[in-house]
Amino acid sequence: MSAIHEATQNALAAQKRQSVKETRQKLELALRRLANGNPTVVKKGTKISASSVAEEAGVDRVTLYRFHEPVLTEIRKINDTAPKTKLKESRSELAQTNIKMKEYRRLVEEAQEEVAALARINYRLDARISELEGQIRVRDERIADFQNQLNEHNTTPKVSAMNDGAIKKS
Repeated sequence: MSAIHEATQNALAAQKRQSVKETRQKLELALRRLANGNPTVVKKGTKISASSVAEEAGVDRVTLYRFHEPVLTEIRKINDTAPKTKLKESRSELAQTNIKMKEYRRLVEEAQEEVAALARINYRLDARISELEGQIRVRDERIADFQNQLNEHNTTPKVSAMNDGAIKKS
């Protein structure tokens, strides 16, 4: 009876090892799916925890805690490094944003300097236009004066001598 009993125990131990191995594979695959963001059982974006990994693998959570400490250790590592990775990414994004902001500020300052230079040019041109308009007004007044003088000169009677000695007005 002891040979049968020993064979049964060996078979049970082998079955247990095989079951633990299969469960470990299920848990590891579930953990990878969750870490990669493409789970098949739980909702996408679910936080990686012992419960979510066990649910994704289709395994009881107690089994995970009792027989699969390496998987729990991996879950802890992922959860410990995830905030650090996010912090690193956030700092990198912040640095990139700061670089862009500095560049935009520089561009704004250049544009403001250009606007100020153009405003000065515009002011000088406006002054020149006013000066030229004044000169044109003076010129137009002179022309009008000359035309009036010509008109007055042309409308005054002309005296001309005739052959017979009489004066004729035209």
